[in-house]
Amino acid sequence: MLRNVIAPARGFTQIANSHIWDDDLSDSAFRLLVRALALSEAAARKTTVTELAAGLTGGRITADRARRQLAKKGLLHTTKWRNPAGQVRSESLVSSVPLRAEEAERIFAERRGVGGLGGVGGVDGRPGAGSRKVGRADVPSPGTVLPTGETLGEKTSSPLPVPPGPDGRLEAAGQLLLTLRRLDERLVLGSREAARLAPLAAEWLARGVSSAGLRHALTAGLPPQVKCPAALLRTRLLEKMPDHETDRLPVTLAICGDCERPFRVVAGEARCASCRSAAPVQPLQPEPERLGWRERVRLAAAGRC
Repeated sequence: MLRNVIAPARGFTQIANSHIWDDDLSDSAFRLLVRALALSEAAARKTTVTELAAGLTGGRITADRARRQLAKKGLLHTTKWRNPAGQVRSESLVSSVPLRAEEAERIFAERRGVGGLGGVGGVDGRPGAGSRKVGRADVPSPGTVLPTGETLGEKTSSPLPVPPGPDGRLEAAGQLLLTLRRLDERLVLGSREAARLAPLAAEWLARGVSSAGLRHALTAGLPPQVKCPAALLRTRLLEKMPDHETDRLPVTLAICGDCERPFRVVAGEARCASCRSAAPVQPLQPEPERLGWRERVRLAAAGRC
């Protein structure tokens, strides 16, 4: 085997050889680790682990397995903490070297600039969010839920903005988008992606489409490969947007005068659409009386005279 190694001048990521030769790390886990370490500090603040794992081959199951492998190696840590407003935040830490739990907690505290951690102590001495030991988790996976009050960034507007109404249609649309992964594991959305698409989905609900109908429109007939779930769903939400519902007329039924089948009356019709579109029936003409050979010979002879 020959090697040709040229060190890049820029745009590279340093990673330990021990991670490269670690057989306990799957290809998906190694790729997730490299992607996280390749982010800049500003980009890492705006990106969740779930958004990085969305492009991995294998869907949600592979992504969850990769996260568990990194967490077991001490390369991925997750914590919850409570801000001064009493809101619970979830935060993840990806490290290039294995860290113990207390070392990760110290880094979490230093980055937040507080003395306590979620589960040990909160801001101003209030108890933190803690970590759940039993029962169902509050969030699907680490870093998948957008913290309350968080801004989504500059390019988050929708061509059809829908303000959150009293019926919570916008919130319901966002939750519906996050649950699409249960129908197809390729449709994994991050919390920010779902928040950007929620106004479009809420517009569907405002136009009379049921939740089941919206799920079917977004998941039916998917292509064999889904490279970007957010872009695919955005295209479907825009291209298949139904028209506004019009005032529905009362349903009036009648019996067709021809075929005696029931049909819906729209403008006072007496026959159904099938009978009205059918060709009119011509009345039967009586067949001419057939003459015998004697009458035909007599008529022929009379014609010659």
